[in-house]
This record gives sequence, structure tokens and C-alpha cells, in this order.
Amino acid sequence: MASAGTNTTSSYKAEPSIRKHGSVNDVPTEELGQSVTIDTNGQDLIENGTITALGYQPAYRRVLGAFAGFCVVLSLTSPLGAILVSGHYPIYYAGYWGLSWGWILPNLMMLPQVLAICELCSSMPVNAGSYWWAAALAPARFSRPVAFITGWFNILALSTALAAFSFAVASGLAQNIMTFTDGLVLGNAHIMGFAMATITIWAVLMLLRLENVSILMMVTGTFLAVSSVAVIIALPVVHSQAGLPFAAARDVFGSYKNYSPWSEAGIAVPISFYGALFVNSVWTAPAYVAEETHNARVETPRAMLNSYIVTAVVGWGICLAFAFCISDMDTLVRTNIDFPLFEVVFRAWGKSTAAPFLLIGAIFSLVGSSGMLLTYATQVAAFARDEGLPYSKELCSIHERTNMPLNAVALLVGLSYLFLLPALSTNASDIIYAMATMCSMIILCIPLLLRLFAGDRWIPGPFNLGRWSKPAHFLGVLFSLFFFITRCFPPDPETPPAQAIVLVAVVTVAIGSWFIRGKNFKGLDLGALEAWRYAAHHTGAGSD
Repeated sequence: MASAGTNTTSSYKAEPSIRKHGSVNDVPTEELGQSVTIDTNGQDLIENGTITALGYQPAYRRVLGAFAGFCVVLSLTSPLGAILVSGHYPIYYAGYWGLSWGWILPNLMMLPQVLAICELCSSMPVNAGSYWWAAALAPARFSRPVAFITGWFNILALSTALAAFSFAVASGLAQNIMTFTDGLVLGNAHIMGFAMATITIWAVLMLLRLENVSILMMVTGTFLAVSSVAVIIALPVVHSQAGLPFAAARDVFGSYKNYSPWSEAGIAVPISFYGALFVNSVWTAPAYVAEETHNARVETPRAMLNSYIVTAVVGWGICLAFAFCISDMDTLVRTNIDFPLFEVVFRAWGKSTAAPFLLIGAIFSLVGSSGMLLTYATQVAAFARDEGLPYSKELCSIHERTNMPLNAVALLVGLSYLFLLPALSTNASDIIYAMATMCSMIILCIPLLLRLFAGDRWIPGPFNLGRWSKPAHFLGVLFSLFFFITRCFPPDPETPPAQAIVLVAVVTVAIGSWFIRGKNFKGLDLGALEAWRYAAHHTGAGSD
């Protein structure tokens, strides 16, 4: 939301497809495209100045703040609904232990990565995110190939993540529909159809003005957070009133039992982490709308860190509430259902009460998750701004009324439809969820690794870890590699590692694209980047 107070605005010709060379006045009017009104209120002038210094023309209205960014993450995460859908991972692979330690341990292990990414975003608050940070931190002679290959991989990763989250939303919605209708069975083909419809609805919502989308995110994020806390309180209360027994604390925190086909604990335990990794994986969203955020170098890292911590804490509360309400884990597992936590809610509340509540939550999740398409489309537009894609001029175009890259939205919708086709497989959910997690690990790991060797190419922002910067980045890389390797395992020993095969194909396309189109890729404006670094080193502006 726009900050209170008196705003001054200036209108000038600006379009993100135009790379800046020299001052704003040096760019011919006929090349600058449509007129865009840029908010120049206070700190926004400084933030827009940073974008200009890095070689671009500001083309977005800055209408978001820390709370809006925080709510975007909660809307995308939807802690209760996401845990209900992915709860089979901790339960089937680790039992009670999976719901207690299997949630909080991976969240703690990922914290260094969160802090490191917050630091990168505070230093370089551009929508481009990981590929741009990686290219800026790489040695100059490697900047172009790093930017191009990472950028292409990122585009494909965004499409898989969009497919994964739409599939999760559709799965929750399908489960609620089946609850209302006795005898109705919805298979993977139906869920795939629901997922495609979900993405289409998200695309339609992108026709709203960004100011209205931010309000929508705040409403849905607040509702989903409040409803999650309400379940933490209400589930055990109603469970007790119904006279149902609770699990003992020694079981919840001390009982590990593997019900999966993987007999080795060294494989089953990391797989039990998958639920937590999937649920709390969209905390980076505010970084990809940094150019639409007031005081982005401060507010964006704050939104990311706060939303990650809140999701981790609230999610642990939800998992513990469910764990204590499962008096007999063996009996629950023997039901052999895809979404065992739904069964826990139905037993305590009854279907007549639980189903409407969960259906309302699923609808809010469906609407709130539209923010994912927004934050992903801005990355596509940013890569097109650097002329990394075919039809870059069209893909980086920002629609004046909506303040959104609508052509980039359309591209992502089409690619996501394609990546939803594995939903027809019997292991659909594992393939799709795995792809989202694995791609995210790779794309975030690259700039973290390059930061360790960046030397004076690194300029800290207002949010910086000081002497703990390199240790945080090192741990972020280490844990990311651990989670990536363990995520390559299929759900059982008899199933081929389809997610690893698909990932190899994605990496091959990303690298192959460099040899096909790389010679025409301009990459980052290294002259502007070096001038920005020089000014920061000599004035200390980078950490103001």
C-alpha cells in the first residue's frame, strides 16, 4: 500500500525494455514507449535512483510495503492448507517425529539461506532476483553466461513451481469436494484440470491494478494466518470435548517410526522434511517485487525474514496440534489415504463442520495464491529486460493501468500448463512438488556460492550480516546441497527418480540455450554496475 502523507509524482516516458545508457534525458523519447507515472515520494527517489544507477529505467509504481510483502508470502504459503496437503510426508516417513522435529529442523537448517538472500536483496533490490545477483557477483568475463544460463533455468524453475503450487491448491480443493459428495472419486486427471483452472483464475486476477492486488493479498494473508492460529487452538479443544484421547508428549517428541517402503532411516528422515520444505518455500516472493516496494532495501528483507519466521512458528504449532490429536498413529497410517491430516480434522470436528471451514480456507488459498503469478512474472519481465528471451521487448512491457507485465504472465501460464502434464502420473504429487523444491534450491544456491568469492564486487546493503555474512552464505549453500541431494530420492525404492530425470532435462535446456541464443545476449550493464560499486565504495552509500 502507498504510504501516508503527501506524494509527489512525475510522469515521463519509461519502459523496462529500454536499457539505460547515460542519464534519463539521454534516452530518445520515441524509444521509451508508453508513459508511466512513477511515485517519487521520499525514499522512493533513492530506490529509483538505485535502479537507474544499475542501468535501467524505473517503470513500476512503488505501492507495496513490508506488511503487504509479508501478506503476499502468507497468502502463497497458506500454512494450514499446505500442511494438510503435504502432511503425508512427515507421517508416512517418520510418524510422530515427522510432525514435531521433522517440521522445525529443516526450517532451522534453511534459516542461513534466508538471511543470506535477505542480505543479497538489500544490496541489489531488483526484481530479477537470483540470476541478476549471480551475474553481478560473478567475475566480469563470466557474467554473461552465468546470467543467461541461470536466467533460463530460473524461467523453467518458475514454471515448475507455479505448477506445483497450483496442484497443491487443486488437491486441497478436490479433497474438500469429495468430502461433500459421498462416492465421488477425483483422480489425478481431475486435479490436473483443477490446477489448470486455478492458474487461469490467477491470470484473470492479474488484470487488476497492483494496488488492488496488494489489498487482496493483505485480506487473504490475514484470514489465512488467523484461521491457522484458530485451528491450533480449536482442534485440541474440540478433540477434548469429543472425549477423544490425546497422544503422549513422549510419543510426539520422541517416537520415530518409518511406515514407508524406504527401510533406511537415512533416506526416510530427509524425505519426511519434504512437507516443511515445500510449505515454507515462497518466502522469497517480496524480493521479486522489490521495484514495486517502498524503501525496498529495508522493507523487502524485513518482509522475507518475518514471513519465514512466522510461517515456521505457526506451521510448527499446526503440526504439533495435529500430532497430539493423533492418539494412534498406526491406525491412522493403516487407512492408507493420501491426505491423512484431513481425517484427523474430520474425526474431531465431524464432516458437517470441518468440510465448510476447510472449503472456505481452500477458496481463500486459491485467491491468495495468485500473488505467485505476480512475483514470478516480474522475474520473467526482468530477464526479458536484459534481452535474455525471444520477443524480449514484448515480454518486458509493463501494462500502465495494472502495473504488471501481462505478456510475461501469459508466457508463465502456458509453460505451467506444460509442466502440469506429469500430474497424469501415478506419482504426480511427488514429481511436481520435488521439481519445485529442487529447482528452488539450485537457483538460490548459485548467488550464495558466488558471494563467497565476490571480494570487492560485493556491496552490503542496509540489511547485512557483517562478519557473519560469509558463514551464513556458506551454510546456506551446504544445507541447500543436502536438501537437493536427498530430494532426488523417489517416494519408494521401486519408483524411477522421475524428478531427477526431469531436472536434468531442464538443466540441459538452460545450458543448451546459451549455445543457441547466448551470443546475442547483452547481459547486465557492467559499466553501470561498476560505476555503482565505485560510488558505494567511496561514499558508503551501499549500507545507508
